[in-house]
Amino acid sequence: MFKLLLIAAVLTPAVLGLTPVRQCPNGAGLPQSVDINGCTGSPCPIVNGQPLLAHAVGITSPVATNGLEAYIIIRLAGLQIPFPMPDGLEDACANGTPAGTCPVSAGQTFDYNLDFEGQVLQLSGVTVQVEVGLRADDGSDVTCVAFDAAIVDG
Repeated sequence: MFKLLLIAAVLTPAVLGLTPVRQCPNGAGLPQSVDINGCTGSPCPIVNGQPLLAHAVGITSPVATNGLEAYIIIRLAGLQIPFPMPDGLEDACANGTPAGTCPVSAGQTFDYNLDFEGQVLQLSGVTVQVEVGLRADDGSDVTCVAFDAAIVDG
């Protein structure tokens, strides 16, 4: 029985077309499902300068918060590469969550969409670890997903 459950857990993301993600080092909770640019394998190809579209379903907030800040962290060979969130996208309540989501109560479940038009990175032909997350207004982590991305030229 355990083997059957393990096989189902491994195959489900590929069958449903969901992006294979893992928990971030900060230990923040994972959404029920994540789709990043339709990626179903690792590393996910990210085309330099092209849009990054991410859809997370079933985020459950561990804390009550009036606001949600979106962030992206990129790591290459263990080193963090500076990546400021584009103007306007850092406020996840205004851009990304359905209207009326904020304020968020502890235990509330919601969805989040990141529609990032793309930015030319000074990286190409490398595989990086990407973390995309939401932080409460008190600085605590609400959710975060990590995935591997191959940065390619467009």
